[in-house]
Amino acid sequence: MTEILIRKAEKKDLLSIQRLLSTYFLDMEDLEPEDFVLAEREGKAIGCAALVRGTSGEKSFLELHSIAVHLNFRGKGIGTRLMQYLINTLEDQDTPDNPVCELYVRTTAPGFFEKLGFIKLPDADKLLLWSDCKDCEHFEKCTQHAMKYSRYS
Repeated sequence: MTEILIRKAEKKDLLSIQRLLSTYFLDMEDLEPEDFVLAEREGKAIGCAALVRGTSGEKSFLELHSIAVHLNFRGKGIGTRLMQYLINTLEDQDTPDNPVCELYVRTTAPGFFEKLGFIKLPDADKLLLWSDCKDCEHFEKCTQHAMKYSRYS
């Protein structure tokens, strides 16, 4: 099997990231290519993922912004490798006044994240963490699960 390289993305990777994200109707919002990590095979991007720092009241936390794997490579461990890379770099995200001990995600694929050590949170926690959930007219029927990874659990 051809080796898969996981690396920090660069400006030149912009188009590849946009293509991967658009497959899942995702966008980069206010992120730069350098905010992403890429999975590459034979020099071609086959997956990407990015973390963002969120805030809720006084609490600052890291959240998975997006993860996307090319359709031809789904089910081959690429998403797992991207997430392991991000989890292994959590300590690099620490700031003196706010060490990063937890990573949050909203997902419709909780099984994938449970295999990585994430735990499901009560729906009420979505209201505490994400302001857009408070204003969402579909909150009562929401199919997204709030999940948390703790590097010290």
